[in-house]
Amino acid sequence: MKAALKEIKPGYGLGVLKFGMSRAEVKLILGEPTSIDKYSYTNSLTELTESWEYTELSLSLSFDEDEDWKLMMFSVTNNFYEFENLALIGLSEEKVTQSLAQLKFEDLYLEDFSEQDDEDQKMLEIEDKSLNFWFVDGALDEIQWSPLFIDDDTIDWPS
Repeated sequence: MKAALKEIKPGYGLGVLKFGMSRAEVKLILGEPTSIDKYSYTNSLTELTESWEYTELSLSLSFDEDEDWKLMMFSVTNNFYEFENLALIGLSEEKVTQSLAQLKFEDLYLEDFSEQDDEDQKMLEIEDKSLNFWFVDGALDEIQWSPLFIDDDTIDWPS
């Protein structure tokens, strides 16, 4: 099963999993998650997100109530997963940036989320691919991606 999940596909998903799948469809493929957490990014109790953690796969999935509980985000933290045939987790910020440049990804945006007396944390974003690379203390710690949008309100669900 794990081999069927190797490839990070911006705008589509991860291997055989794709954006827009229901929780039941994901459960048929991956089984029960290790843990489930429900929260809201706002103060509203009607805009919930459900996050599923698959610890053994180093994989997190998010489903949004606003989108009828469809699969909306992937997050991986293990160098088993590949983006454009490259295992990037654990590489330095410089090496990841060079690799993305060689792949002709442009318009990279780096934001510093570090706080005083805390770890060094930065996010490198490829906005047109809805793809984020999270660095902790200079090394890539997590890759996170969501579906592409046609406009500000319309998701381009993969077919």
